[in-house]
Amino acid sequence: MHLESHFLLQTVAVAVLLGIGAQVLAERFKLPAILPLLVFGIAAGPRMLGLLRPADLGGGMEVLIELGVAIILFEGGLSLDPRQLRLVGAPVRNLLTVGVVVTGVVAGWLAHVLTGLSIGAAALFGAIVTVTGPTVIVPLLRHMIAPRRVRTILVSEGLIVDPIGAVLAYLVLQWIERSAQPLQTLAGDLLALAATGAVIGFVGGSVAKLAARSRLVGRDLRNLVILALVVGCFLVAESQVPESGILASVIMGLTLSAARIPDLEPLRAFKEQLTVLLISVLFILLAGQLDVAAMLALGWRGVAVGAALILLVRPLAVALSVYPSHADWRQRTLLALTAPRGIVAAAVASLSAIQLRSAGVAGATELEGLVYLVILMTGVWATAMSVLLPRVLGYVGDPSRRLTVVIGANPLSRLLARTLQQAGRKVVVVDAVAHKLEPLRRLELLTVRGDARDASTYENAGVERDTHVLAMTTNDELNLLVAELVRAEFGVEHPVVAMQRPSDELGSKRRAWVDLLGGRGLDVNRWIRWAESDQVEVVTLSTGSEQVRLTVRDLLRDNESQALFLCGWVDGDPLFRLDLDDLGRFESVTLLAVQGEASELLQEHAAPEVEVVEAPEPAAAGGGPEAGEAGSPEEDLPVPVGGPPTP
Repeated sequence: MHLESHFLLQTVAVAVLLGIGAQVLAERFKLPAILPLLVFGIAAGPRMLGLLRPADLGGGMEVLIELGVAIILFEGGLSLDPRQLRLVGAPVRNLLTVGVVVTGVVAGWLAHVLTGLSIGAAALFGAIVTVTGPTVIVPLLRHMIAPRRVRTILVSEGLIVDPIGAVLAYLVLQWIERSAQPLQTLAGDLLALAATGAVIGFVGGSVAKLAARSRLVGRDLRNLVILALVVGCFLVAESQVPESGILASVIMGLTLSAARIPDLEPLRAFKEQLTVLLISVLFILLAGQLDVAAMLALGWRGVAVGAALILLVRPLAVALSVYPSHADWRQRTLLALTAPRGIVAAAVASLSAIQLRSAGVAGATELEGLVYLVILMTGVWATAMSVLLPRVLGYVGDPSRRLTVVIGANPLSRLLARTLQQAGRKVVVVDAVAHKLEPLRRLELLTVRGDARDASTYENAGVERDTHVLAMTTNDELNLLVAELVRAEFGVEHPVVAMQRPSDELGSKRRAWVDLLGGRGLDVNRWIRWAESDQVEVVTLSTGSEQVRLTVRDLLRDNESQALFLCGWVDGDPLFRLDLDDLGRFESVTLLAVQGEASELLQEHAAPEVEVVEAPEPAAAGGGPEAGEAGSPEEDLPVPVGGPPTP
């Protein structure tokens, strides 16, 4: 192998290894991945350890950046649910217009005044930092307790503003390189770019929609076919109007997302994994070629620009875009102090620096260093605020916003949901079959119809990090899939699953984060039959006396088929993890007992402290309001923002 080929292979291999390693580290310590990626890339670069030599890629580096950004933004468009945009339309629209103008103008002015960048380079900096970035915000929100409205606004803004910022940066770059051109020509370029990207992206999305639904394309090849269509769409757009490929990729993703293809989740999962790989490799390479000395040379002036973006520019943009009628002061505070920059800002800055150097324009290195400094500062700030702000604003300790989401509509889950509802808990039941939800709506329980394998279903249900999620279907594999999905996507720490045949892994180190409903294997079908025929009672007992604790312990150990532990209660909050040797940690426990021996035993040994709640009967038809059914063509009304309201 030639020496040049060896170094090229080493650069690619090290970028992959360090990129994935940074992702693992970020997940382990609940950090935005961009922070360890930036540190690893700089440390491995040619100016430090010398493990990376991005310059060896030559012109391929620029191609890799452009194509990588296009695929990343396609995945962002694919993840954006158009139904959610209707809930936050005005704030997002204002942030994408007024907010972008305020951020671009003020940030550019600050960069010019504080760091001495030329007017052209400062304007380019302002355009670049208008982006926020879902690649940073989404991982941040997985571990942040915040109202659903804030989450939707931040993710929607990040997904849409990335291509807007990229287009603005391109226009400013063209203005710098063609300073002698009239404004009319630049305006024509903008219209041509927007029209080309929109039309080709829509056509590409329509073709991808046909491919996703067609039987001509095998299931195993469908994801790869759509990936090929994304690359082809990007190539066609770029060949027509340069820099329109990124916009075309986003429009293609949005078109496909809005098509309501029922089996879109495998495609989303594939694109998410591909995006993680691209982000990891790209950012390692970009950070590896960064001139750290130029970034440090900015000194306090660069830090002042970053601090002003965090504490002045973003709050000003939010104040002028999100009104009190759109969100309360706590939500606006979260929005104002959460605007990390991500991979798109880094990629556009690096591309711009390459082109400015080629054109002989001064300030390219300082511009790139300032953008990366802003990325580092806003990332660290947003990470700290994601922990601090929810506590300061009272979201962590607010019991009124805590939610229980039950997956699977059946008589057993109905009993549990009704019990929690009567105890004052907000409960939402999720199922893919509409008629199974009807008895729950008659009991005035909130429902969401959607695919349990689709993360958007849990968005509609209002799942957050501290939400109780109970998977109570009759399918063990689906219940485990639900637990893994809500943990990965929303950071739910202890999802509860009903398992007929729990594996030995449950409770082990690998799956210690999963709780078993009832604390043991459960014959779900049998309990459903008993509940359906009204043979069970819901019994709540105070655990203040040793006699009650012994009764419950003996009943669950010696007569397990006749009694089921539903939950324990502490300060009005249900806890689902059962430890028979530590029942005293609960103030009371709620059991499901088969009428006869089990219920009589409870009443005999704990009569003074037992409250028996009869199994609920469905109310008359039309007895109560229903929450929106995700995916319902006639009543497409997602659960209200901030979590479902109390009926």
